[in-house]
Amino acid sequence: MSKRISKMLFSKERVELGLIDDALKFVERVETGAKNIDIDEKELNNVKTTIEIDIDDLQGNINALKKGIQAVESAAKDLGVSPNDIPKYKLVLNRIEYGEKQLQKGKQLLK
Repeated sequence: MSKRISKMLFSKERVELGLIDDALKFVERVETGAKNIDIDEKELNNVKTTIEIDIDDLQGNINALKKGIQAVESAAKDLGVSPNDIPKYKLVLNRIEYGEKQLQKGKQLLK
């Protein structure tokens, strides 16, 4: 084999090795990125579980609040009083409405 051909082959090998070295620089980055996705998935699943628990708790509290407000309204009717005249009645209605909006928001987050 001539010197010229030998130099060309050697040069070609150096270029190929240089290219693979350049590519190998990203191997660690790819591995780190892939591991991060696994970590993100676990964190997302934990957040979803927390949201599900919060939704259940909120629903139970809304139901209890609705039951309580029905009792107040019934008692007010029996006494011939408007529920609107009862202190904090409107606050309770407002909190029920807010709770129901947040409940829908939580359910939307799980989709």
